[in-house]
Amino acid sequence: MKVTIVEKQSMKMAVIKSVRNGSDVRQAWKRVQQLLKGHPAVGNDEYGHVLIPEWQWPTEVTTLWTGVEVNSFDNLPEGLETITIPARRFARITVKGNRERMNETYAYLGEWFGTEGYERDMNEGSYGYEANRLMPINPFDIPANEIDEFDFDIYAPIKESQSVQSDRFPAILKVEVQADKARKIVGMEAFIQQSTTPPNLVIGPLWHQLMQRFEEISDRSDNPHHYGLLSYKPPFGSGQDFTYLAGFEVGGDAPLPDGFVTRTIPARLVAIVTYQGLAKNITQAWEFFHGSWLSQSGYEAIHDFDYEVYDHRFHGVDSTESIMEVHFPIQLKQTSNLLTDKMMYDEKGGFELQDMRDAKVHMACFKGAEFHGIDLRNASLEHVNFVDSKWQHIFFSNVHVNMAQLGGTVFENIKRPDAAESRFTEEAGTDGWINVEPVTFRNSDLSTAIFENCDLVDVDIRNCRTEGMRINGILVQDLLTHYKPGRE
Repeated sequence: MKVTIVEKQSMKMAVIKSVRNGSDVRQAWKRVQQLLKGHPAVGNDEYGHVLIPEWQWPTEVTTLWTGVEVNSFDNLPEGLETITIPARRFARITVKGNRERMNETYAYLGEWFGTEGYERDMNEGSYGYEANRLMPINPFDIPANEIDEFDFDIYAPIKESQSVQSDRFPAILKVEVQADKARKIVGMEAFIQQSTTPPNLVIGPLWHQLMQRFEEISDRSDNPHHYGLLSYKPPFGSGQDFTYLAGFEVGGDAPLPDGFVTRTIPARLVAIVTYQGLAKNITQAWEFFHGSWLSQSGYEAIHDFDYEVYDHRFHGVDSTESIMEVHFPIQLKQTSNLLTDKMMYDEKGGFELQDMRDAKVHMACFKGAEFHGIDLRNASLEHVNFVDSKWQHIFFSNVHVNMAQLGGTVFENIKRPDAAESRFTEEAGTDGWINVEPVTFRNSDLSTAIFENCDLVDVDIRNCRTEGMRINGILVQDLLTHYKPGRE
């Protein structure tokens, strides 16, 4: 069994209340279907929902609400109750099997809350729910005293005081997934090199310049929103440089004023992270998206760009009441397998990670697998086949590689830290920890190796065979032959 923490968006439910009894639940479902047959408000006809009043768990759950998700509460028939389940985090587990399996799953979920450090939200007004798959067999069509095969997901709400979003990201109001249309943006652009310039020192003045000249954009659309487009180039990663465009949406192809550029934001599926607070702290939206939401979402990021949206809710850069959106382009990802139900929070990196510390994995095939955001400090890898693998953004300090076959391997864009000396006061392998000690090749066969456009300043070659070794086409042995008589 596996419990997954998921973040669900707000859901509108059209339901009928009943006592906690299988027969009454089925009568409620039948009535809901009669009232909503063919109704345009029905938003998802693949699931039938049974809402559970979490606040009744400490004594006994006696009441249930049965119904379906709807797009709107407008023009619903009389006889239905409406309940909105707010956007929040849930612990999700799937029930698939007979009644005994169902009872075991509910028991496992209860144990999970008791051991994993999360608390079930049983406050008044908090709802959990069962999402019953209606295909290939509708369970509501089977009498309660006959059904013995179940296929549904349990969603148990996580108490907000322990929710990752509440604790670590209090300024994040919500996240929504939707399809964004393509937009043509005209504005002013600047390149930001984060290693030398804090982005705020560039972005603020850029917006100031734009607002002084925005009336020169003659074909602004009726859309009053302001857009901040961030464009990236590979290799993608934290703290990378980017180009920032401050601009407005336009509807035509009018000539550009001097100093203005045009860019097109392509139509994409996006995750919209809504942030409230000072504009200088909007980076929390990126921290939340990459450090928390994405790993649990079922989506993967498209790293080429993302963009800010400023509308009537923005009251200025210094207002704590300002509300801003950041739109992150995403796409559905292939199912990534959880190797464990245990999770940990990396305080330094700001990421939630599967907790595989001290795990032992033997005789496993990961051919074609993708590893992203992996902490392998102090790990031991023996008898591992890396043929045709690709490694990018690797922190490779203090690694000891012994008995390795490197035929055909390419090392490129290898960088030394920009520091004069090592600094080991911070946690090893994290920001602030710097290692500039020399790279050492010892008792290794590097024959036929090619060093191209490499910095070899202060390289020390000791007691090595150099037959046929050339520097810019000149044999090293010839250089040494001419060098030795001069020394003598």
